[in-house]
Amino acid sequence: MILSRLPAPRAIRRARLAVASVVLASAALFAPVGALAQGMSSDPTLAQTLFEEGRRLMEAKAYAEACPKLAESQRLRPGTGTLLNLALCNEALGKTATAWGQFKEALFASKKEGNAAREAFAQEHIAALEPRLSKIVLKAEGTPGLLVRVDGHDIPAAALGTPIPIDPGSHEIEATASGYSVWSTTVQVGESADLKAIAVPKLQPAPPATAAAAPPGPAAGGAGSAGIAAGGSAGGGGGEGLRTAGFVIGGAGAAVLGVGAVFGILAAGQASDAEKDPALCPGKQCTPLGREEIDAAETKALVSTIGIGVGVAALGAGAILVLTSGRSGAEGASAAGARPGAPGRVQARVVPLLGPEGGGVSVVGAF
Repeated sequence: MILSRLPAPRAIRRARLAVASVVLASAALFAPVGALAQGMSSDPTLAQTLFEEGRRLMEAKAYAEACPKLAESQRLRPGTGTLLNLALCNEALGKTATAWGQFKEALFASKKEGNAAREAFAQEHIAALEPRLSKIVLKAEGTPGLLVRVDGHDIPAAALGTPIPIDPGSHEIEATASGYSVWSTTVQVGESADLKAIAVPKLQPAPPATAAAAPPGPAAGGAGSAGIAAGGSAGGGGGEGLRTAGFVIGGAGAAVLGVGAVFGILAAGQASDAEKDPALCPGKQCTPLGREEIDAAETKALVSTIGIGVGVAALGAGAILVLTSGRSGAEGASAAGARPGAPGRVQARVVPLLGPEGGGVSVVGAF
């Protein structure tokens, strides 16, 4: 009988590396997502840094630069003090309706906190701003399913016919309804106590070719970004197709990843059993039958390595599609009227690494 030497079976090493790849890939894929979500929701250090920089810019009268920093600081770590500074900044920029709404919000917060000084400060500015507020009145004839928007932001039906405080400047008014042609106009609102009445006519039926088309979705953003002190929430953005594809690809990747892990466990068990079996590999010297067992285990280990690499790549691609499909320019905008920033671009890919002694994964890119 010819015995073959069994030096640290590659099947065991491959299987162990495959299982380790599952753990490392999971950490690489999901830990950054959690950290990113946590950083987006609350970051006291960054919030304080932005607040101090915003205050410095305000003292230098660079209000256009200061307001976005204060708005982001307020988003990261909401506080009445930051909100009051943001309101002061918008007031200095001439955004009277935005500032008025923020002072109102700060007034209620100060009352709840029992801070009489801040309450009095907010009330003083509210009283000074109210006589200067410019407003628009939207009057619409009865079109079934009518939706009116100002600068892309929905106006509730209950607000039609009511004077709505709005920032001075140019504003786009749009009216849509399913099966009807879109109507729009532009209105220029004056700086102080201006009142603009906009009559939205009854919409005309759309031509047959476009009657079934859905009305265009509202632009991303909150009512505050349009400088409207009262209004509905903005409609959602696109990306549902990418999101669905992400879940499908990710689910398939998870399934393949599971198969790879199972093959890795089977390979490790088969190689270990053969090595320990005195009838197959006595004294680490394998018989032909033992060698066949080791070769079979190595085949399973190779399948495991490839399966895990492909599974992780698909899982990573799915995660990236889901992450990039959900963000819109409105995310991160202050609820009190901060201008939304541009969405960050996510570039990343998961690359399986395969070699003669095993494999792994690498996540490369920028979030």
